[in-house]
Amino acid sequence: GFTQLAPLYNGADTNVDFKLGNKQFVTFGSGNIADLNLLFPTVSGNFVLLLKQDGTGSRTVASDGWLVFDSGGSAASGSSTVKFPGGTNPTLTTDANHVDIISFFWDATNEIAYGVATLDFQF
Repeated sequence: GFTQLAPLYNGADTNVDFKLGNKQFVTFGSGNIADLNLLFPTVSGNFVLLLKQDGTGSRTVASDGWLVFDSGGSAASGSSTVKFPGGTNPTLTTDANHVDIISFFWDATNEIAYGVATLDFQF
């Protein structure tokens, strides 16, 4: 639980497996992310994802790309996408090398991931 993992960037499908650890750090590669696949464990809990822009910046996650999967790899039955405040996905910081932190509460009973963004950590 205390080890930060670094999933590999993939423009089409970036997989973040919170079953392996509750802290993950993804750096954008040479483009946007179409599907950010968030895999959650069988138990409820708090999970943290750091998204870092590469040296170019201007990278985004597709508006329909915040996808949620249960521990078996199936689309979450409560909501197959992250629920963000106000029903609106966060607008990520796009400046080069800046970091956004996305915190999730995973409700394993109802299979819903609630997310909130803390944006624009600068280096």
